[in-house]
Amino acid sequence: MAVAKFRGGGGAFNVIPDSVTIGGTFRAFSKESLLQLKQRIEEVIIGQADVQRCNATVTINSIEKPLYPPSVNDKDLHKFFQRVKDVQPIMGSEDFSFYQELIPG
Repeated sequence: MAVAKFRGGGGAFNVIPDSVTIGGTFRAFSKESLLQLKQRIEEVIIGQADVQRCNATVTINSIEKPLYPPSVNDKDLHKFFQRVKDVQPIMGSEDFSFYQELIPG
């Protein structure tokens, strides 16, 4: 998970803002893990806000910016190409993963 955006207040460094916006990305190696992570992020943020007697809203823009499923190589195709080069899995975000939900890749 990467927090890549943090916005709050009107620019004065000595005034506590009424609200803040935090944004970022998260990735996983399986669709199930991705959905569990999404749920856990919501639970932790809302729970921590409650502990601090604050309110929190979690918005995951899955319509505007869909959750990218992990790119998982097809086992048979992987065996065929394995003699070329074998690499460790990475947490990239690829449009190719959407194709792999429909056809082997």
